Amino acid sequence: MAVSREYLYPRSGQGPFSRDDTSDHPNIIFISVDMVPPEFWNGAKEHVPILTPNLDALREDGLFFKNAFCTSPLCTPSRASYLTGRYSYITSNSERGHDGHAFHLRENDWIFPQYLKALGYRCGHVGKCHVGAHRFIEVFGENDAPWDRWSPPWFDDSEYIGYLRERGFQRFSFSRSIYGLNTTLSGKGNFYGGWIAPQQDKPFPIEASYTAFLVEKALQILESRDPEESPLYLQLDFFGPHQPFAIPAGMEEREREIRSRIGLPALYEKLMNATSRDSWPKAPWPEPRVYRLYRKNWGLFDGEAQRDYRVANMLQFELIDRCLGKLLNYLKEKHLYENTWIFFIADHGEMNGELGLIDKGSFLNPRVTRVPLAVKPPRSLGLREKGITTPASLLDLVPTIFEITGVQVPDRLDGMNLMALLETDKRPADKPVFFEVWNHVVPNPSIGTVFNASDGKLYSYVYNTTDDIDELYRLGGGDECLNLIESGEAASSLQESIEAMAKGLGADPRWFGYFQYFTLEHAEHLPDLKGDRQLFRST
Repeated sequence: MAVSREYLYPRSGQGPFSRDDTSDHPNIIFISVDMVPPEFWNGAKEHVPILTPNLDALREDGLFFKNAFCTSPLCTPSRASYLTGRYSYITSNSERGHDGHAFHLRENDWIFPQYLKALGYRCGHVGKCHVGAHRFIEVFGENDAPWDRWSPPWFDDSEYIGYLRERGFQRFSFSRSIYGLNTTLSGKGNFYGGWIAPQQDKPFPIEASYTAFLVEKALQILESRDPEESPLYLQLDFFGPHQPFAIPAGMEEREREIRSRIGLPALYEKLMNATSRDSWPKAPWPEPRVYRLYRKNWGLFDGEAQRDYRVANMLQFELIDRCLGKLLNYLKEKHLYENTWIFFIADHGEMNGELGLIDKGSFLNPRVTRVPLAVKPPRSLGLREKGITTPASLLDLVPTIFEITGVQVPDRLDGMNLMALLETDKRPADKPVFFEVWNHVVPNPSIGTVFNASDGKLYSYVYNTTDDIDELYRLGGGDECLNLIESGEAASSLQESIEAMAKGLGADPRWFGYFQYFTLEHAEHLPDLKGDRQLFRST
C-alpha cells in the first residue's frame, strides 16, 4: 500500500491525514432527508399505504440497515455528528440555544467532504446545512447557498423565487392548512403547512415545488461536470418531509387512496380515550413529564387535524421519492449509477401521531432516534443485503467513506466501517451506540443506548437526568415506542440495561458527567461501583 501524507490546509500544516494512493476514488452521492417516521421505511410498509418506488429500488440495489440510529433527535447535533464522525459537543439547535450553548461547528472542526476535496473530488452541495454555513461555503465554494436554520427558505430564497417565475408562478400560499390547538385549547396554535393554493386558476404543480427545485439544482451540478474531470461528491440535503408541509397539485388521487386506508395510531386512540376533552392528554402508562409538555406544544388533540398531519407527512415523503426518481434516472441514463456509491439517510426520526405527538423533541423515544440508512455500492462489488439487523449509527458514515476513498486521519472516529457489520450480529463493545439531547422546546438532558439483552432482543434504554422516570423499549415490535420501564416482563432486561449503560458511560471520559449522575442514582443496581466520588487528587 502506497501511503502519502497530506494536509487539509497545506500552507499551515493543519488537518493532517494520510491517503492510500492505490485506492479508487469513485463518485459519491450523499442524500439526506429531514425527520422520517419508521413506518415509512422500516418493514412496516405493508401496514402503511406509502408508495416510494425509487427509494425501494435504491434499497434493493444495495445494503439496508434496519436498526440504524442518529446521535441526537435534533437537526444540528445530528448533522454535526455524522459530518465529523464524532459525538458532538453541540446539544441544541441554534434557534433555541441558550447563550453559551454551542450550535455551530468550531473553526477547527472538519467535515468529511473537506477530505474528499483534498483528494481532488469536485464537491457540490444543495439544500439545508444547519451547522454553520461558513464550513459549507469553505468546502463547497462561495456559490453554495447552505441555509442554516430548521425552517425552509420558501419565501426568501431568491433563486427559488426566480425558479417559480420562470414557470409562471409567484410565492405560494395555502388553500388548506393544518394547525394544532393553542395552549388554552381554545383556538389555533402551531402552523404545520398544508396544501398549496392554485395561482390564477392554475394548479401549483409538482415541478414548481421546493423539493423539485432542489433536485434541479443537483442536476445542474451533475450537468456542469466534465466527464473527464476528477471524481464527484454531491450532497443533497432535503428539508422534507419535515413539517410545515407544502403539498402541490398532482397528488390528489394519492391523497384519496391514503385517506381511505390510513387511521390513527392505536396508542393515540388509547391516549385520547383515557383523557377528558377539556384537559391536555396524560398517558395511562409511565412516561417522563417531557412527553406531556410536548403534547401541549404540538397541540394535535383533535383527531381530524392529526389525520391531516399524517396524510400530509406521507404525501411529502412520496413527493421526495418522485423528485428523487428524476435524479436516479439521470444517473442511469449517463451510465453513472452502477459505479457510484449512494448513501441515503435521515437526520432523525418523527413521532407522526404516536403517543399523541408529532415532529421530535428533547426526548429519546425510538421513533425519533431510529433512522433509515441505505447504502448503494458499485454493482461490481456484489454487495446486496436488504435487512441488516446489527445496530448501526450515523457515526459509521465517515469511517465507511474514508475506507472507500483510502483516507486515514489521526483524529478519533466514534463509528466503524459499515461493511464490517455485514459479518456480525452484534456491534463491537468498543463501538457502542449512544444518543443524547439537551434542549429543544423544553430542556431535558438525557442519554440513551442500544443493547442486545440475554433474551435475544434488541433494547433501547434512556436515562432522563431531570425526571424520576427512565425509559426502556423493546425494538422491532408493533409498540416499540411504549415504555416498558415498569413492566414485570422486562425486569431482567432493565437490570441488564442499567449495567450496559454504566459500562458504556464509564468507558468513555466524554460521558463522565452522565456516569457520575447515573451510577449515583442506580447505586443499588451497581453494587460493584464503590469508593470515593470526589475525584480528590493528593499530588
